[in-house]
Amino acid sequence: MKATVRLLVLNTFALLLLAANSAQGGPMSCTSATTYTLSDAANSACFSGNDSNEIDASFSLFGMTGWVLADKNDGPDGDGVINFTTAPSNGSESGNWAIDTLAGLNNVVITLKAGNGFGAFLLDQSVSDPLSGSWESGKDLSHASIYYNGQPTTEVPEPGTLALISLGLLGLGISRKRAHK
Repeated sequence: MKATVRLLVLNTFALLLLAANSAQGGPMSCTSATTYTLSDAANSACFSGNDSNEIDASFSLFGMTGWVLADKNDGPDGDGVINFTTAPSNGSESGNWAIDTLAGLNNVVITLKAGNGFGAFLLDQSVSDPLSGSWESGKDLSHASIYYNGQPTTEVPEPGTLALISLGLLGLGISRKRAHK
């Protein structure tokens, strides 16, 4: 019985360590006509031209084709699967961004267009809040866009860390109560 209690304590401790050491993405930068930076990105790439004219289903971005425009901050463009809730401001060189959902997708890209080029940033979904961050551009922003790759789905929420820890502690309490009987 003591071995079971020890195992439950170790499992609870391991869950606490996992929660405390969750991955934190850092800002990613790239340079073409200017330097672009986006926080919480897993990868970045810069291109000359305009993302609106370049990125389509046949455009290879991060080794994948089949990209779909979801939203653009300066127009009604996109299919609306993912939308900016806080859009980068055109004409500025830095600010914040936020999107409403990941729509169950693993590959979501935000592009920043300024000057004669654009930066593309694959969002890092291992960070604590992959739905918002900050951005910078070396020139005034022309526009920002969201692209995705894959089939959108409805997300099923994962159990929270607190719920898992509570269940572990509850199991520990039950096993101790049974041990005393």
